[in-house]
Amino acid sequence: MKKYWPLLLILLGFIRCAQQVAPTGGKKDSIPPQLLMTLPANKVLNYQGQSVELFFDEYVIVDNIQQKLIITPESENPYTFKQKGKSVLLNFKNKFNDSTTYTFNFGDAIRDFSERNPVQNLKLVFSTGPFIDSARIYGTIRDLKTNQPVFDALVGLYRINDTLNPEKQKPYYFSRTDSSGRYAIENIQSIPYRLIALDDKNRNQLYNPKDERIAFRDSAILAGTDSISYNLGVYLSDVTVPRVQRTIPKVNNYTVVFNKGLDSLNVGFLRGDTLPYMLEGGNQVKFFWTEQAPDTTLAFIVGKDSLGQIIEENQKIAFLPQRGRERQRDPFTLRTTPDRNQVLDRAVRYTFTFNKPVASLNETQIQLVNDSTSRQSLKDLTWRWNAYRNELYVEARATAKDSIKWDLPKGAIISVEGDTLPQALIKHPVLREDDFGVIRGSIKADSGVAFFIELVDKDFKPIQTQYRSPFTFNRIPPGEYYLRVTVDRNRNRRWDTGIFKTGQQPEPIYYYPSSIVVKSNFEFSDQDFTIPSQTTD
Repeated sequence: MKKYWPLLLILLGFIRCAQQVAPTGGKKDSIPPQLLMTLPANKVLNYQGQSVELFFDEYVIVDNIQQKLIITPESENPYTFKQKGKSVLLNFKNKFNDSTTYTFNFGDAIRDFSERNPVQNLKLVFSTGPFIDSARIYGTIRDLKTNQPVFDALVGLYRINDTLNPEKQKPYYFSRTDSSGRYAIENIQSIPYRLIALDDKNRNQLYNPKDERIAFRDSAILAGTDSISYNLGVYLSDVTVPRVQRTIPKVNNYTVVFNKGLDSLNVGFLRGDTLPYMLEGGNQVKFFWTEQAPDTTLAFIVGKDSLGQIIEENQKIAFLPQRGRERQRDPFTLRTTPDRNQVLDRAVRYTFTFNKPVASLNETQIQLVNDSTSRQSLKDLTWRWNAYRNELYVEARATAKDSIKWDLPKGAIISVEGDTLPQALIKHPVLREDDFGVIRGSIKADSGVAFFIELVDKDFKPIQTQYRSPFTFNRIPPGEYYLRVTVDRNRNRRWDTGIFKTGQQPEPIYYYPSSIVVKSNFEFSDQDFTIPSQTTD
């Protein structure tokens, strides 16, 4: 064996020399590959081949080309690809359609080998007929509720027919938006189309109403050689019928979970039984065990979603058997609006939210404390419960100069499960007018147009709402805000979504052109806005 050692060492040296190692040092390559030629050539006519090949000036790699390459018009023509050093070859299973202009947009699917720099604006156009289609449309896709650009949305042109259904039919031409929400669809045939934009989260080019946003034009569009801009605002329109998705039985409660949120809920009980219950999170109803609860309870649940679709369900409620001497219970908790330690106006509007319905409340023991000298018991204030007795709304007039406190002694509030909250002293600093700003303005609209205006924060959460013009938003904490105007067509004081199947457009939403940075003790006046005339598409 010893006589073979010199030979083995020589072979090992050759192997090490042959290993590819990334070069070190030197200037980093920041120049993307340059396209030298394509087969077929760009804008060639009467192409009859079944392959596309691209040649570059350096070695390249292919990055997720099946997802990033956009070929229009859409066709069921699968392909395979092969990376060959400085070229990329696509072989298609079938022939391309006759007399059709094809556009290949590669995005950043092809990059250089060393630094992964993507080829810029890589696009190939050819025709299987005697001319190149030259019609074009472009525009911007934004979220209707936030006015923010939508990245990677699918913007599709659909050939018009009586059974157009984007849930089952892919667009004939399509594009995807960039990070600014912009899109362009080029080299298309100049005929009428339906224009639809989708979230297309799973990139299957089909509309999933449950969790994908949509926007559409009512009427057909006719693309021409002159560029035409079409801007759309996408919105969520979950048209799935509400149903019971699952149930969660526990020892002390029983939860019925729905497949979507409900706007309203009513529960009736059969056989004379009754159980406390509450709607939780909008999409589930929780029933609570009591000493009087039978082994099983039959409930009749009627709910309605935001589109008016109704669920009617007979539900058998059976709690799990008790384990041990005591029944297992979830902790009894409380949250408040406004949150603890947030500033509070002396004109108090306050909400206590409990995670269980309340069985009893001692309105004498619960007290509003002004600084440390004056106390007002709940019985002397204005208060009411919601329908489930888990939200308590309080209105009061405080006299505190520095701080307002809520004193909640242990035992003052008892849940339907018989437990109580620990003693709590909830503190709030008193609102000082000089610490806040004011925004004033007016809305101009056609006569008879109903609307409401919202002040929303930088996360687009509504802070204040008004239903008239001129408007004034008072006591605004310093920060960045937007003004959002909704046309309230049915005058129900809320925004209503659209439904593609019925051709119903959502209620229009408009934003003030720029955000407003509110400062302490500063008033913003003349924040005026004109609602465009309400005409159909």
